[in-house]
This record gives sequence, C-alpha cells and structure tokens, in this order.
Amino acid sequence: MAHSISFASFNLYNLQLPGKPWRFNEYSQEEYDEKINWTAQMLQTIDADVIAFQELWSKECLEEAFQKAGLLNQYNLYFIKDTWYDIAVAAAVRKPLLVENTIVHKKFPDHFRLIKREVDRATSPILDEDDDIEVVINQFSRSILQLSIKHPDFSSDPNIQAFAAHLKSKLPTRLDKVEYDDQNIKKHSQALGDALSTIRRVSEATALRMILTNLLKDSKIPAIVLGDFNDSTTSNALSIITSQAVYRLYDASRKASSSDKGLYSSAIMQNFRSIKDSLFTHEHHGMKDTLDHILFSEQFYSHSRNKLWSFKEMKVWNDHVGDELKHTTDHGIIKTTFVR
Repeated sequence: MAHSISFASFNLYNLQLPGKPWRFNEYSQEEYDEKINWTAQMLQTIDADVIAFQELWSKECLEEAFQKAGLLNQYNLYFIKDTWYDIAVAAAVRKPLLVENTIVHKKFPDHFRLIKREVDRATSPILDEDDDIEVVINQFSRSILQLSIKHPDFSSDPNIQAFAAHLKSKLPTRLDKVEYDDQNIKKHSQALGDALSTIRRVSEATALRMILTNLLKDSKIPAIVLGDFNDSTTSNALSIITSQAVYRLYDASRKASSSDKGLYSSAIMQNFRSIKDSLFTHEHHGMKDTLDHILFSEQFYSHSRNKLWSFKEMKVWNDHVGDELKHTTDHGIIKTTFVR
C-alpha cells in the first residue's frame, strides 16, 4: 500500500486575541472571529500532516482555529513556549505521527563567526581585496522550532527532523534614535534599514545552515525545513540554507545520487514540471515573489541513493494574496507531498 506524508507552511499574518496589541493594532471581536473562521477553513483545505506556522501572537488563537475547523483532536500543537510577547512560529502534527522531541533554537551555534580581519598588505603574500568586517549577531530574531517526528509505519527509519522557521523580514530595520536624529543619516534611513535587515536575514540563514550541517553531514537523517524565509528561491539566503544541492536534470545524468548536507527546494521541483513559472507566495507593490519555502534533504529526493520518500507535488493557495484583507494573510500557503 502506498504511503504519503505532507508538509505545509502557513503565515498567519498577526494572529492575535481580540483587544490585545499587535504592531500598534488590535482586532475587534468581529474581526477576530472572521480571521479565525478563515484560518479554520484553510486548515481544512490544505489537509497537511505537518504544518509550520508563522506570525502567531498567542497559542490560544491557534487552538481556537483548530477547534473551529473540527481538527483539534486530530493534531498535536507545538509552540516555542506557553506565552510570549511577539510573533512566533508554531507547528501542528497530525496523529498518529509522533513527536518524540522538540528543540527551540534561539542562540546561534557556538562556532558562528562572520569576521574578516584586516590584512597587512605590506607583509601578506596573499593579495586580498576584501577589507576587514565583523558582524556581531548571536541569535535568531524569531526562534526556530525543531520537531523530531516518528512515522508509525516506518519505525525503523531515523526520525524526520522538521524545522519551522521565520527569518528576518525585508522591511527596513528602524534606526536607533541617535542615528535617526542626525539629519545627515535620517535621509538614508531606508537604505540603511534595508541593509540591516538583509545582514540579519543572511546571518540567520547562515546560522540555520550550520545547524543543518551539524545534523545532516555524514548521516542519513531525513530533514524538512519550512516556513517564511522572506527571500526568493534563488536568493543568497536560500543558497546558504540549501548549500546549493545539485539537481538531476535528465535520467542518464549521474548527478544528485547523493547530497550529504544539501537541501532541495519544493518550488524548484514543481517548476521543473511547469510549462510556466507561476508560483508566488507574496506580493509587495505589485511585485509577486516566492518567500515561503519547503526544503528537504536527500531522503526525500527521488534520484538520491539514500532516498526514503519521493517528491510528488507542491501546491500553493495564493488567490487571497494582494487583497490586503486583515482576516486572511499576506502570504500564500504552501504544501508539499511525498510518497513511498
């Protein structure tokens, strides 16, 4: 009998309790009820085994959405902690899949270093054009939730390691008062803020890659990384996270028989099958882009000699994107299904 397993990513777009603050806003009871109803409807529609959520402000909201959908008894819900002060990731895992362990990643790995020291050009035998630089960041802006999932029908397999992630957004970082009050700096606030956000996002991508390399290298552990990465499929951030795994483009090729630590993109796999690239999960100023991703290790890649599962399809629900309605979400919802 064929088996399948599916993973989805769902940005909840500031799901918060009514009357409680979120980003200098709050929902009325009517607005909240409308948002819960829409979220519940989408949970029924996507029908995924494992769902990663972003932009959740209160665990009670997600529990209520699953209750409204009639799914609360079918899933176990996982949070970074019981209460928190800002948006966070969460996850839902459908029974009888069993989560045997969870890890919350807030701090970067111990050996994370983004530093290039100044070279004495008079004495160095290597002519390096890169000037000295140091980036001092040591934690994720939004914690990453790692789930260790046991499939009851394949108990001899290593547990699937699923990472729910939400990297720093493309919105410009607000400058501190001392810089903002300097008129010579203030006029460049957007460019400087964009740079700060980009540096943080790429730093977070690098820290996540280090976590993945420590997990995957010289192992046969299946891994799924899913969420809102706030960057496109071919961006530097995604290239760092995936470690640019090589795809097999034709049957006779010998490439991609193994990728010890790399990850594959569901969006790229689906686009291989598409006559036209029409995938997008976000729209900003009329520009459509894919910011939400489901990435997977070679254990889910059909051409790998270490495969356990095969990619079947990726689906995107994005009809609501661009409508700018508070009760929906400003991101598309994505789902990837694997079979064996």
